Amino acid sequence: MQAIILAAGRGKRLKHLTADTPKPLIKINNKPILEYILSSLPSNIDEVLMVINYLGGKIRKTFGNNFRNINIKYIPLSYLLGTAYAVWQTRPLIREGRFLVLNGDDLYDKKDLEKCLANDLALGLSKETPMDSTYLAFDLDQNKTIIGHHRPIENEKKILMATGAYVLDQRIFEYEPVKIANGEYGLPQTILEMSKKHPVKGVLMKKWIAITYPEDIIKAEKMHTKRVLSFGY
Repeated sequence: MQAIILAAGRGKRLKHLTADTPKPLIKINNKPILEYILSSLPSNIDEVLMVINYLGGKIRKTFGNNFRNINIKYIPLSYLLGTAYAVWQTRPLIREGRFLVLNGDDLYDKKDLEKCLANDLALGLSKETPMDSTYLAFDLDQNKTIIGHHRPIENEKKILMATGAYVLDQRIFEYEPVKIANGEYGLPQTILEMSKKHPVKGVLMKKWIAITYPEDIIKAEKMHTKRVLSFGY
């Protein structure tokens, strides 16, 4: 099975930390984020399609074409036009069957990813407090199937937010990537369109950390030191 890792962005909210280092190579307890992600991949993943742009050569130099018997292919992006756009650039290399998509700057737990892969189509979710009303809150039915979304409402403390982990197959390419407010093409929004015809399970991921701000690095290091999260190790 293949995994697509979206590792093209700069991570401007990390400020000086990404001035000469791509965000996926930022270190958590002396290991780059991407190393944790690769280590957390379920055992049936045998190939990674690594989408790169900002300082992508450093990522390629760090990991080369193989990581623990997982083959790595690199897909350089000329433009940063959103997650759906990035996934669509991998289409010529996608094999038949399901594939996993992950953000290249978040930390995932292997068991959570295995839970996602137990479903035909899946979208990883986490109960989080939204930072603003631009975030999508996903709605599920009693069977944990995605039935829609809403924008966070006033005083809504916890919503089901996308973690950037998706289980998809070739059916996603039957849909036009959905253009969102910032002019980019969003993968979660495109999956919502697909879910109207093809059931997509919402999978609650209990051990996910988004590395967005410098304080997230400190949080992740503390959790890893205390062995609250393993991140594949």
